[in-house]
Amino acid sequence: MTTTLTATETFTRRFWVRIGAVGLLAWPVTHFAGFVTGPPGSDHAPAIFRTHATQVQVSGVLLHWNAIIIVPVMLALAYLLHDRMPRLAAIAGLLGALGAINGSGLLMADFYDLALAQSLPDAQATAITELAYGYSGVTFGFLLPAFLLHPALLALVIGLVKAGRAWWWQPVLLVIGLALPFLTADRPMLVQASGALFIGAALYPLGLRMLRRTA
Repeated sequence: MTTTLTATETFTRRFWVRIGAVGLLAWPVTHFAGFVTGPPGSDHAPAIFRTHATQVQVSGVLLHWNAIIIVPVMLALAYLLHDRMPRLAAIAGLLGALGAINGSGLLMADFYDLALAQSLPDAQATAITELAYGYSGVTFGFLLPAFLLHPALLALVIGLVKAGRAWWWQPVLLVIGLALPFLTADRPMLVQASGALFIGAALYPLGLRMLRRTA
């Protein structure tokens, strides 16, 4: 009985470690795909959404799944750190996972904005979008929790550096990768998507290490 239980626990542990490792490897891919397929421009202008309706939908779905993938990413990073800094791993892992879930919820706005753009005059569609984003429930229930993701993610990676399980340049590349879409919002989508390359360079060593552990 004890042997069977131990074997089951070992299988379960390896399964979830692999899920976390795959998340670390898949996140930069879906991040790149979600941005590179997005419509041009830095806002939800009704004319742009109408013209690029298919891109809006494809990008919205990809970025939604990108946010979902970040949940196992946060848990994987917390797992790598939990034996050295258990409190930081638990708190940052939880906040980051909650931030990713909230970010996923915000992506439904793309589909509502597309429907508004296709149904109403531009001025009216824009006014409704601005009204919706002005609600305190959106600000405090979705936007602010979603932005907890970035500081939580950086806290975990910096913690791994201090624990000797990551290199100093990994959080640096991660900051660049996360910041690029915001800094290049008015540039072509390929430029915005290039942030995923820096994110991948920062996280792939960790994901590959986890895969090797379960090989």
